[in-house]
Amino acid sequence: MVLLLDYVMELLRDGRWHHVHTIAMELNQPEERIWGILKFCADFDFVAFDKKGSRVKIDERFRGLLLALDETIKSGVTRS
Repeated sequence: MVLLLDYVMELLRDGRWHHVHTIAMELNQPEERIWGILKFCADFDFVAFDKKGSRVKIDERFRGLLLALDETIKSGVTRS
């Protein structure tokens, strides 16, 4: 099951700043719902807001973790 959180993180994976209203429009979701997800992510330092609070980007450490997980999955490494 893919969650809306997964779609939001996928949009943010490029490491660039994104306007919250643009994310909402791209995902066809109410802006309030996107704000809730982003505030949750910010509580765990997965994302950061700009000084005005209107743009968001993924935290570089969290982005690195996601990229490393992708590489692990692509390489077929499994737990034994």
